[in-house]
Amino acid sequence: MAMSNSGKVLSPVSRRVAHIRFRNKASRDDKSKAEYRANVWKKILDDVCDQCSLHGLNHIVGKDRSVGEKAFWSVTVICAMLFATYAIVESWKTYKKNTIDTVVETTFLSNADIAFPMVVICDVSRVDWERVMQLTAQDVPGIDPNLLPAVRKLLKTFSVLSYGDFDDFDELRNITELPKLSQLNLTELLEKVMRPCEEIFSHGDCWWNFKKVNCCDVFELQRTEFGLCHSFNSDFSEYSRARLGANSGAIGSFWRTESGELRPRRTGDNGQWSGVRMYVSTMTPEQIAPGANVKPSTRIMIGEPRGAPLGSDMVVTAGSIGIVHVWGDRIYNTQRTKRLNPKLRRCLFAEESSTGMGTNYYLRRNCKTACYMDQVIQQCGCYLEFMFGLMNQNDSLRPCNAEDLLCLSEKNQFFKNIIPSEQTGLTISNRPGLKCDCMPDCVHQMYLSELTIAEPSISTVLNSTSSILIDVHFIQSTCILYRSDLVLGWLDLLVSFGGCAGLFLGGSLLSFIELIYFLTWKAYYHWRQTPSTSIVVSKSKKNAKII
Repeated sequence: MAMSNSGKVLSPVSRRVAHIRFRNKASRDDKSKAEYRANVWKKILDDVCDQCSLHGLNHIVGKDRSVGEKAFWSVTVICAMLFATYAIVESWKTYKKNTIDTVVETTFLSNADIAFPMVVICDVSRVDWERVMQLTAQDVPGIDPNLLPAVRKLLKTFSVLSYGDFDDFDELRNITELPKLSQLNLTELLEKVMRPCEEIFSHGDCWWNFKKVNCCDVFELQRTEFGLCHSFNSDFSEYSRARLGANSGAIGSFWRTESGELRPRRTGDNGQWSGVRMYVSTMTPEQIAPGANVKPSTRIMIGEPRGAPLGSDMVVTAGSIGIVHVWGDRIYNTQRTKRLNPKLRRCLFAEESSTGMGTNYYLRRNCKTACYMDQVIQQCGCYLEFMFGLMNQNDSLRPCNAEDLLCLSEKNQFFKNIIPSEQTGLTISNRPGLKCDCMPDCVHQMYLSELTIAEPSISTVLNSTSSILIDVHFIQSTCILYRSDLVLGWLDLLVSFGGCAGLFLGGSLLSFIELIYFLTWKAYYHWRQTPSTSIVVSKSKKNAKII
């Protein structure tokens, strides 16, 4: 039996009444706690809506607003928040895509702000056959004089040589004395049998930027994919590489020659005489190697001064006037794009890599040249000193000798087959070949050229049988400058967030700081300041007993 607090025994009815009273008291306590929490959140909501600077919130709790008005503004604010969230998410997606946009910065970039192109002049035959026939034992030291006929046969294969056309070396298989010529320095030998600068520019005078200059003061010995030639305004000529070393052609840099001339050369004018103008004496038929299917002419290559000579060439035959018009736009990526992976931006900045050509900067043209050279090293164990040379000091590598030329001939199809770095269904090839993964330059100056052949006029001093007049110049005085930049950088993203918040909610950064303040510090303040109700729990008297 149960006893009351006074010690009396409770009847069953009394016990039921006491249980109901205790349950009603607990229900009142739970209701008090719910009212307490609701009271706190109501104060927090009133503060946010009444004092926060976000638009529309004050209409929701305004005492002079009807229920319909409060409902309208509640729905409006919720919709505005949804639209703002959607716009912010879309901005974030655009930022994560790392999209790059290219725009025209100016259509009037002066040519005075860019370097004049490199101009390479090559004889149609890199071997002067008259000089070959005049070779003596003193010209080829360390070789038995009886081997001179074999040396002449060897030099004949170099006459019209170019990279990827090594099948001309097939004739060397008929030379039984070839192993005895392995000690020959092919580069030095080719220098002896090529026409010197004074003979190529027999008129002596050239013109640069309307001024008369000595041709051999501005044209320098140059290694190309065709062999040994002469170049104007090249930072990869023999003279330039000896002067600059690994800093040859560093982007944005200038250097001075021994005479004090600033290189690379520049001109702000356009049209004939504004660039480089020269008379070139072509080879006579007697100077061209027998069996070479070429006519007296000259090869011209145009390219970037910082790059190695590589690419297409133009041919001007004797007795003609070759007018070479040069133009090209400039494109650069902003520094903001550096935060992207090079594969995403699809280009490399000069300082992000090197090309293996002994330079401390990256250039796509040099990368391809280094790739061509490396493939020769991998396939035949030597490098073509008379073509590309080797700027890196590496004692483990050696220049190709006479016997190595047979290896080049055997693998000529490999060097001829150039495989694109990104193959499509139309370019897939199962044949082995050259594959050079050279990314474009993030700062690139294009040099496009067009050759116009003109007949010499009566006033032109030109020997039509053996001379060529060549004029290389900019076709116009300005070019287009393109800028590639991120569509949305981190600062643009921040501004975009603020624009979305301002457009839909009329808020700013301080508005969101206010919101955080009301939901943290102010909420804690209201929680502490609102009095709470305590739950009174019935306690049994000390002497209560259960019967």
